[in-house]
Amino acid sequence: MDARAVNGAKEPRYLQIARGLAGEIAHQRWAVGERMPPEPELASSYQVSRETLRNALRELESRGLVSRRKGDGTRVERSAPAQRFDTSLGSLEELTQYGRDAVREITATQRITVDAELAAVTGLAAGAVRTRLTTLRRAPDGSAVSWSQVYLSPDDAAAIADDLGSSTRLISDLVQERTGRSTHRVVQQVRAVALPHEPADALDLEPGSPGLEFVRCYYDPDGELFEATVGVHPAETFSYRTTLVRSGPSA
Repeated sequence: MDARAVNGAKEPRYLQIARGLAGEIAHQRWAVGERMPPEPELASSYQVSRETLRNALRELESRGLVSRRKGDGTRVERSAPAQRFDTSLGSLEELTQYGRDAVREITATQRITVDAELAAVTGLAAGAVRTRLTTLRRAPDGSAVSWSQVYLSPDDAAAIADDLGSSTRLISDLVQERTGRSTHRVVQQVRAVALPHEPADALDLEPGSPGLEFVRCYYDPDGELFEATVGVHPAETFSYRTTLVRSGPSA
């Protein structure tokens, strides 16, 4: 197999193998649902170490082509890579662009009282009354890319109610337009989770599938938390990228 250059550098061997295996899957050497040969056999056929072969299989797994489970081996899940939704969220402007790229659907609206668990996750005051908007976002191809629950004061939710069905803008932007309350900063936390039943069903995945959970808290210039969003993305079809820039001279 010929090596290819990536940004002027030789492509890693495991990526070459991943591309070769992906080609064999596409040509149905192994049918969807079928187990691939054991790792030692594949490593021997490509004349590489087990670790290099595992890295290639991880790459195929990240594309949604295969699943790998202890005791079950490597199983083909699809013949073509899953559609991925990639985003870079390093500023409020990029967050706004994400809102334009992934179209929002409001699937439920409910008034709730913040319990201790939600308070611990978001920083909302326990016992406070909030309107919870359950939302689903879709990529341009129609695939579901995220499921979220957004918590607003009842007044803010009522102020933007007529806009939610027609606008693709961020909810925080709609709140600013209707109430004058602007976003000064957004605090974001990201963690890996096993998808609970409700978001898994909405995203057409099995409960317990791997996902990324984003908790975003929106603060106005007075430091008041006026919006909290808890959302999840499928791990296999969503990637998140940040860029870190050194703010001063190195030590």
